Amino acid sequence: MDIKFAAMTLTWNNPSHDQFPQWLKEVKEAGYDGITGFAHNHAFEYFLEHPKELYDLLDHFGLGLSSLDVTYQENLDYYKKVSEFLAYNRCPNMAYIDPKGLPKEFSKLGERMNEVGKISLQYGVRTLYHNHTRGIGETFAEVERVHEHVDPDKVFVMLDLGHATKDFTDLPVKERAIHFVSKYWSKIKFMEFKDWNETTDLNTPLGEGHCDYAAVFQLIKEKGYHGWITVEQNGNDGLSRGRQPFECAKASREFIQQGLGI
Repeated sequence: MDIKFAAMTLTWNNPSHDQFPQWLKEVKEAGYDGITGFAHNHAFEYFLEHPKELYDLLDHFGLGLSSLDVTYQENLDYYKKVSEFLAYNRCPNMAYIDPKGLPKEFSKLGERMNEVGKISLQYGVRTLYHNHTRGIGETFAEVERVHEHVDPDKVFVMLDLGHATKDFTDLPVKERAIHFVSKYWSKIKFMEFKDWNETTDLNTPLGEGHCDYAAVFQLIKEKGYHGWITVEQNGNDGLSRGRQPFECAKASREFIQQGLGI
């Protein structure tokens, strides 16, 4: 299995660009191969204007860039700029997150993502739909509908397993993430490992929530997987039993090591 694991900036409450050297050091020490972030937060807004600076930092720490999350922007040139940045930093994935609370206009979302996907592919970057709470694709059935309204040659399949575990309320909780990845395994190009429970919400290290990771790991062993997997915890503001971000990120990485042997 040729799998690389990326740590998400959100686990560390989105460090600023001047905090990146220390953050990258912790990411490496916690056992990760790369990083993921939000294109619209302050650090990556800076790096979008200074792509070589991030390239050099990642090279120094022996890390890669697995993906960036993007949100709706009126001007399509924004996605061209992000795609150029990702290509420069040898990053294959751009995860599209639609704004929260919008009407369930699947056709409109599909048309928009097709436009974004067409742009990103010109730079060798995949556009993927990122399921999340209060998105148009929130439940299992809704995520399926999203993919019915996109061109599969322009918009690719990923799953945020934590949000699936929380939001796929049309399925029993233990089945939520594993049912999707099992059904669509041949189409999945990217995954985000996250966990959820009622007490710590999505601020939960892997293995401490309801996601059936034993089944996920078994599927990976049986079917194989190639590429990046992001590991995320939705911030660390004390909800996760008072533990620091590094401690939580390391615990999640060790959980993967125990389950997958890598």
